[in-house]
Amino acid sequence: MRFSEVTIKPCRNQHVLQLVELWKEYTVDQVEEDPLLPFFDLEACTQGFGKTIVSIMKKEPEGFLVALLGDQVVGFAVSYKDAFCPNYVTKKRVGSIQIVHVRRGFRRKGIATILINAAYEYLKANGCSIVLAETGEMNKESMQMFRKLGFKQRGKLVAFMKEI
Repeated sequence: MRFSEVTIKPCRNQHVLQLVELWKEYTVDQVEEDPLLPFFDLEACTQGFGKTIVSIMKKEPEGFLVALLGDQVVGFAVSYKDAFCPNYVTKKRVGSIQIVHVRRGFRRKGIATILINAAYEYLKANGCSIVLAETGEMNKESMQMFRKLGFKQRGKLVAFMKEI
C-alpha cells in the first residue's frame, strides 16, 4: 500500500456496514486492558453501532471522515465543529476530533495522520480556532502522534469503575 492510494471522503451510507465492523475493532482496542471489556457483547452491539454511525453522519455529515483504499474502509475520524454544548460560551469556536481509528494491519502507514489533518482542515474551514482531540492515556503511539502534529496535552481524565 502506498500513501497516495488512500483517499479521505465524508462517510456515506455505503460505508456503514464496513464501519460497524471497524467500530467493533475500535471498541476492543479502546478497552484491551480495561476491566470493562468482559462485559461487552460486541455481536449484540452491531445494531447499536449502526445507529451510532448513522446518527453521527446526520449530525456532522462532512466531519465524519473515512479513509478508503479502493472501496475498503481502512480508517475513520469523527470530528465536530462545536465541541461544547450550547450552555458553554467560548471566546473562540472550539472544534473536536473525538475518534480516530485505523484498521489493524494498516497502522503506522500515515493513515491516522491523513485523517487528523483532514479533520483539522474541516474544522478550520468551519471557523474553529481551537481543536481538541482525545486519546486514552495508555495509547502512547496516539499521544506521540498528536504531539508530533502540534497538539498540546491539556491534562488527564481518569475513569474509575466499580462492580456492584
